[in-house]
Amino acid sequence: MDEVAERDRLENNKKLAQRFMDLVVNPETAAQARNMMTDEYVQHNPNLPDGPDAILNFAAMDEGKEAKAFMKIAGPAKFIAEGDHVIMIQPLSRPDPLHPGEEYTLWWFDMWRIENGKLAEHWDADEKRMWSLRG
Repeated sequence: MDEVAERDRLENNKKLAQRFMDLVVNPETAAQARNMMTDEYVQHNPNLPDGPDAILNFAAMDEGKEAKAFMKIAGPAKFIAEGDHVIMIQPLSRPDPLHPGEEYTLWWFDMWRIENGKLAEHWDADEKRMWSLRG
């Protein structure tokens, strides 16, 4: 693959990840993200099982709505793409436990492996929660 084609492929992978996140964090639009994932979508988040339907069903649950609130965006995401992987680093606002009434910014990451123009595998920084769908 020539250098220009590779650069375009990496840019398209970044756009795919951004569009997916824009859709999937909103319970009203999450279903539109279905065609962006492979049928064998592998989920490394400890709370969600594999497969595209797990994350889409999660988005409609109360916990999914809470997750949307958790993803209080504090600025534009940064993307790094290399080979078949895209990393998104997203600034999020959180209440500051040391300064009530104030917020601070933390940086959350998501990473995907892209296969044939679709998201095939996902990693993030989440910890296991009481509502984990993995049990």
